[in-house]
Amino acid sequence: MCDRQYSPKRRLWRAWKQRVRRRVLLAWPALYATDHVKYERSLTVEGQIEALLAKLDETLAVPGDIIECGSFLCGTTVCMALHLKKQTCDKRIYACDTFTGFDPQEFAQEQKAGDAAPDLDFTDNDIAYLRRKLERLGVADRITLVQGLFQETLESVTGSFAFAFIDCDLHDSLLYAARTVWPSLSPGACCVFDDYANDSFRGATRAIETLLDEQVDSISDHGPLAHQMYYARKRAS
Repeated sequence: MCDRQYSPKRRLWRAWKQRVRRRVLLAWPALYATDHVKYERSLTVEGQIEALLAKLDETLAVPGDIIECGSFLCGTTVCMALHLKKQTCDKRIYACDTFTGFDPQEFAQEQKAGDAAPDLDFTDNDIAYLRRKLERLGVADRITLVQGLFQETLESVTGSFAFAFIDCDLHDSLLYAARTVWPSLSPGACCVFDDYANDSFRGATRAIETLLDEQVDSISDHGPLAHQMYYARKRAS
């Protein structure tokens, strides 16, 4: 996910392999569903995607759409969209990300504090590829890609939300996303976080716990889910 530790020759080789891999996947989109690819989602530990979709199912009757903060290759986005399609639910997913990796200044700050792993900056991305991927998988009409830093884009994503998935790793970005999204959650909505108690991104845990403390009066229940995931549900009234 970060090529800076490799030599220029090694980086070229990795980039070529990635281009070939993506061309193959786009040519034969059925390969995305294989256990080897898993739609290129970040939730790959057993039980994670199942836990996320179970929480999503609990909000199908809650008014509002779905927002995802931190989408990377849109693997989890696709899984949610396909699941909603199977449930004949027409909720739209707003997938928010820079789609170019972490903000370098924030990433450097967290690395200096020892809160972020040095080899995980998620720069290996291409929004043009993602648009083609969503089209090939038949979910482009259900997903809106929102590109840019959260501080520059989230306030423009208006409306209410029944479900939020926040997977942006770094403390400041995660806390900003959570504070911005939470007021737009409908009563009874659920927000799921990734990277809770993740030693590779220690700032994420602090950000989640800060949000829980700030919103204690508006939270009906909260707790850990599958591997390094956490949820909080907004009070129904």
